[in-house]
Amino acid sequence: MPPCRAGGAGVRGGAVLAFACLAVLLGFGSTVEMESFPGPRENLGPVAVYLTVCAALLAARGLTLTGRRSRAGWAAVVVIGSLVVARARTLAPMPHCWSYGSVGRNDDGSHSCVNRGDMLP
Repeated sequence: MPPCRAGGAGVRGGAVLAFACLAVLLGFGSTVEMESFPGPRENLGPVAVYLTVCAALLAARGLTLTGRRSRAGWAAVVVIGSLVVARARTLAPMPHCWSYGSVGRNDDGSHSCVNRGDMLP
């Protein structure tokens, strides 16, 4: 029986898709405290955006490695894509705070931007 030559690309594609999933989850973890509790927190919004963009690029690369006809690859890309869309939706109100040191969620769900020096009495 001849050895399967396409198996290596599928394994590499699966590893890249796993890294994409990890990048999305790290993006969620970097801002979960800021989104959950009212009050100012350290501004990690740009880090979350960079991780989300990297996850989208890794998902595209993983799909090319697994092959266009791979159902498992497409399923993983759909899951990662939905996580990226959910991440973009929660990060959408925060880009105006990129130049600030802290960002926080107000009681009404909006975000406030402050610099750490502005919080001192």
